[in-house]
Amino acid sequence: FQLRGKLRLGDLVIGISGSGNSKNVVNSLKYAKECGIRTLGITGYDGGKVKQIVDVSMHVPVKNMQITEDVHMIFNHLMVTVLYKAWGIVGH
Repeated sequence: FQLRGKLRLGDLVIGISGSGNSKNVVNSLKYAKECGIRTLGITGYDGGKVKQIVDVSMHVPVKNMQITEDVHMIFNHLMVTVLYKAWGIVGH
């Protein structure tokens, strides 16, 4: 299991699944929650199991994988912009 022994309090585990039901993503998020780690899910369709598990859900209620993935990329760019600003990194 890829997260075993690598999580520390204060971490954030982000799970991305178009359907919200990708087994490895669901299992990773469940494990993170068991360890007391905060979780964020990025999903499409109805959000699946991921939407039910996570602390914060960024859900795209669209039943089209291509559109879902495009919106997920927008989320990614927005999160990076916010992080760069918080860390004082300019020019990105």
